Amino acid sequence: MPSVLRRVGGLTAFWYLLAIALVVAVWQAVVLFGGTPDYLLPTPVQVAEALSTYREPLLRESWVTLRGILLAFGISAVLGVAIAVPMAFSRAVERLGYPLLVMSQAVPKVALGPLFIVWLGFGLMTNVLIAVSVAIFPIIVNTALGLTSIDPDLVRLGRSMGASRWRLFRLVRLPNALPSVLAGLKVAITFAVIGVVVGEFIVGGSGLGYLTISASGNQNVPLLFACVITLAVLGALTFAAVDLLERLALRRHP
Repeated sequence: MPSVLRRVGGLTAFWYLLAIALVVAVWQAVVLFGGTPDYLLPTPVQVAEALSTYREPLLRESWVTLRGILLAFGISAVLGVAIAVPMAFSRAVERLGYPLLVMSQAVPKVALGPLFIVWLGFGLMTNVLIAVSVAIFPIIVNTALGLTSIDPDLVRLGRSMGASRWRLFRLVRLPNALPSVLAGLKVAITFAVIGVVVGEFIVGGSGLGYLTISASGNQNVPLLFACVITLAVLGALTFAAVDLLERLALRRHP
């Protein structure tokens, strides 16, 4: 079995690398043969040079953005589960909570930025709050769905054996909800990345979002592409970390 997994993982990595190589080849061909000026679409070599030249600010601002992502994701996970549990067990809370959640998601997060700046000022926590407002929704919905989507016979069996509500929650409902909760976390981590970067666009001062805006304002297109690539790598790594957490958790609680 481990050898099979290694072969599957190797094939997956191969296809990822092949896809990246294909994109780079098409990109280079468009620049060379499509007549696109390199000040609008730099070559992959120019972007690689920008990644090397600006590696220090890219790494520094990546850490700022990563810190915001992790904070937003952690807060969203804790608050999301804390809100979802009463919604799953109380019809009144569910009827009151879901309309509020839907309305909150209908508000453009860019419009909330100035309000958060008034409350918290220009800083990391404003970016985090913007990201939390985006990332918390899938956690609440998936957790509540997982806690309520359970075979009633399992609940009746537990009650017939004298299990308390807490033991039913811990031993029956929570393990049953785990796949749904983890799926919500995987969606939330991508939303957290988007939310933090949007916050950096609005708040400015630091982070990859701010560096991207600065590069755009200075017409430094190679640096702009380098920022986008760095953000893509950062997003892929954070998603991979949550995906690994999901596989480890499901292996322990199949």
